[in-house]
Amino acid sequence: MMTRTVKAIIFDMDGVVIDSNPYHRMAWEKLLNDNQIAYTEESFQKVIFGRPGKEALRILCNDRFSDEELTGLDEQVDAEYREIIRQTEINEVAGLSQFIESSRKSGIKIALATSAPTENVTLVLGRLGLQSAFDVITDYTDIVNGKPDPEIYLKTVAKLNIEKAACLVFEDSFSGIQSARSAGLDVVAVSTSHASDELLVAGAIDVVADFTRLAI
Repeated sequence: MMTRTVKAIIFDMDGVVIDSNPYHRMAWEKLLNDNQIAYTEESFQKVIFGRPGKEALRILCNDRFSDEELTGLDEQVDAEYREIIRQTEINEVAGLSQFIESSRKSGIKIALATSAPTENVTLVLGRLGLQSAFDVITDYTDIVNGKPDPEIYLKTVAKLNIEKAACLVFEDSFSGIQSARSAGLDVVAVSTSHASDELLVAGAIDVVADFTRLAI
């Protein structure tokens, strides 16, 4: 990884803190099939993963549903996802806790910037024992425009009160990489969702499989 001065690390949650895409896929497939909404593998890779649920639904449904109906569908898929998480033995992406601990010992601030709603964040961090791991958390309820808009990363950097050049982002999705890059931040991609070459083309400066043997 490149040599640089890092004062803050910002993690996405889904696909970075937890490899949750299989669980999200289960919840989404149930919702889409139940409501006869057409989708393809590309829908997951380029529309669903990394975006707030309501925005993904708006793209997939082509104005078929009202804003109120989209909100209801979004809540349904999140509720289904949380039920899956409650009933499943989940694990953090390998090496995450050790990486956060070693970064903290070096005086680095730790932040979370996720498109997930607060309920999902609370559940996942609680199940993983990471409730106190982050100095700053920004989730879907804190923003108006979801990823790939840069708002979530701009707000997270403002909360950290650290210059952008000293912040490093870990992301797994195309929309997340675009969001961070548009905010003026460097991104290391985690290859839980996409192939390494695709993530580099999307704008990541480096790609890792997980956080084992990784140090800032």
